[in-house]
Amino acid sequence: MKKEKTKVYIYTRVSTAMQVDGYSLDAQKNRMKAFCDYNDYEIAGEYEDAGKSGKSTLDRVSFNRMMDDVRSNKDGVSYVLVFKLSRFGRNAADVLATLQVMQDYGVNLICVEDGIDSSKDAGKMMISVLSAVAEIERDNIRAQTMEGRVQKAREGKWNGGFAPYGYKLVEGKLDVNEEEAKCIRIIFDQFVNTEMGANGIAKYLENNGIRKMPRQNGKKELFTAELIRKILQNPVYCGKIAYGRRKTEKIHGTRNEYHMVKQEEYLLYEGIHEALVSEDTWERAQFKILSQAKKYEKVSKPKDEKIHLLSGIVVYPICGSGMYGNKVIKRTKDGSWEKVLCFYGCKHRQLTRGDKCNYRTPFLQKCS
Repeated sequence: MKKEKTKVYIYTRVSTAMQVDGYSLDAQKNRMKAFCDYNDYEIAGEYEDAGKSGKSTLDRVSFNRMMDDVRSNKDGVSYVLVFKLSRFGRNAADVLATLQVMQDYGVNLICVEDGIDSSKDAGKMMISVLSAVAEIERDNIRAQTMEGRVQKAREGKWNGGFAPYGYKLVEGKLDVNEEEAKCIRIIFDQFVNTEMGANGIAKYLENNGIRKMPRQNGKKELFTAELIRKILQNPVYCGKIAYGRRKTEKIHGTRNEYHMVKQEEYLLYEGIHEALVSEDTWERAQFKILSQAKKYEKVSKPKDEKIHLLSGIVVYPICGSGMYGNKVIKRTKDGSWEKVLCFYGCKHRQLTRGDKCNYRTPFLQKCS
């Protein structure tokens, strides 16, 4: 009677920082397929995450799909094969926790290049040691990458990613995109030389038929107030290269969840690209932004302030956007403010998201 082959999954991953040096997806696959042929293993599934960091398993779609298949015993596999342990993960806690889940379902891990098999006595101990080393290595790679980016900023070079609106990337350098640059100059001119704020400028651009050019990181045609604020605060438009304007910080109370936090202080260097506005114009814009922020400083709501319970739950039939609570107020004879009408409105009507909804609110209610 012919012996049934041992079934395995193979998993491959490359990060955005490491695409070469023998770790390419094809190199990993070829090595593991040769290993399977030699050991007479049957590959029941292939899973691949391209451009994904090893610091966490949360955003690795294929990895999580593979783990779901392990839990469901979909293919009856005995092993998950990876090229090296660092391809499985670079966070020691994640690696060990995931391995424990796999073993709970009778599936072990084989790291082909490292010669590790978690079903063997010494395998799990080696995984514990190497996963800790991989985590240290990840931190070192991150530190080296950050230092390289700082050096590029010192040299006035663009640090990667999409070019800011108004520019285009030519061989890694920012060149002016004249068609887009016109809008940038109009935005700064209107903000600095008129009483208009970001919302007013968004309406001004729409009313004058000025549209945003669709591009990789923005397909909507209308300029939003949020985008205009970002443009006004970006020093790249006065010929500077900033580093550290935002910082990735771990969310308190979580293990592998992070978010971007805006920094009040950051490094600023002279860029080698052409400025779209003068330094004086940019500084005047920053002064106005700070003045407006102070003018509209948030205050605590009174304890008896009514809460709009249906905000975000009720949606508009045209754009599908969630309705939000709002109110109309007027000044009384004694100079105080009085709430007159309470209603639910659509943010898209105010162009805050780049769309304009033409659905009119069907009801208004007197504030009690």
